[in-house]
Amino acid sequence: MSEIQMMKAAYFTRTGDADQIQVGHLPVPSIEPTGVLVRIREATVDRVDAYVRSGAFQTPIKPQQIIGRDAWGIVAKVGAAVHAFHVGDRVWTNSMGYGGRQGVTAQFAAIPEARLFSMPAGDPSGWLALVHPGATAAIIVTQLLKMKADQTLLVEGGAGHVGRLLIQCAKIAGLHVITTANPRDFPALTALGADVIDYAAGWEQQLSQPVDAIIDTSGRVPLQLNLDQLAVGGCMILIAASKNSEATFNLPKFYMNEQQLRGFVISHASLESLTQADEWLLAHADVLQAPAFERLPLEKAASAHEMVMDPRVKKRLLITLP
Repeated sequence: MSEIQMMKAAYFTRTGDADQIQVGHLPVPSIEPTGVLVRIREATVDRVDAYVRSGAFQTPIKPQQIIGRDAWGIVAKVGAAVHAFHVGDRVWTNSMGYGGRQGVTAQFAAIPEARLFSMPAGDPSGWLALVHPGATAAIIVTQLLKMKADQTLLVEGGAGHVGRLLIQCAKIAGLHVITTANPRDFPALTALGADVIDYAAGWEQQLSQPVDAIIDTSGRVPLQLNLDQLAVGGCMILIAASKNSEATFNLPKFYMNEQQLRGFVISHASLESLTQADEWLLAHADVLQAPAFERLPLEKAASAHEMVMDPRVKKRLLITLP
């Protein structure tokens, strides 16, 4: 690897709009004793990447911050203290590009051994498209909710990437899943094992009884309306918010019903939590369905950051490295 000194990468030097992203040459990174140099094949573009680039999500970044947190590639070099991986291994990561760590939308990335995982059998592109919504869903279902088998989970907005993985993870965990969606998505969500109801006004009237937990993936449902559908002792998790920054709810009813309300952002998940989620995903890799995805060249990195924020873009976005 010593003869390769420079690499192509997509990066920004200051936060702002997507046009801050430039594609150019940067030095190939060196690795620590516990680091792994990976020849990146594909990297994803997630909304959280756009939040880091725009500055909406405050996190330590590099002077030349390479975009992207999720990628897969081939091990090119390992540090002296690395034992889990070897040159030529196919690997993936989903926790770079924030928290002071360099991103992965580059021909090479230096990744700590603890943040790397072996690629499961099958299509690596499909797996890469799955890991961000999948890790979000796995943490919520297996670590935050801790529901018992046969309890009922309501997923609001089941047709999205996270929504579909929430349904799959919940079904694997033995939960009864109800989801709201547009009627055009009913067949696909029913095939995943969910009971589907129309998300149009009055959707709550289709519930026969209160549910044990609610996950709001859209932020469009009034808070009190959600809490009214929640059973005593139930938990509601928000992973999105409405444009209105304020919400009201019946506080006496909330505490008398011993309900819980919390937000979740995967960027705040600890390495231990991410590792548990990723290992859980790998254990169920043979049954999880990957979302549809679209490949874009590295030169389209800025356009991809605009696309990922467009609600009309339904596919996951992967950037192919030359």
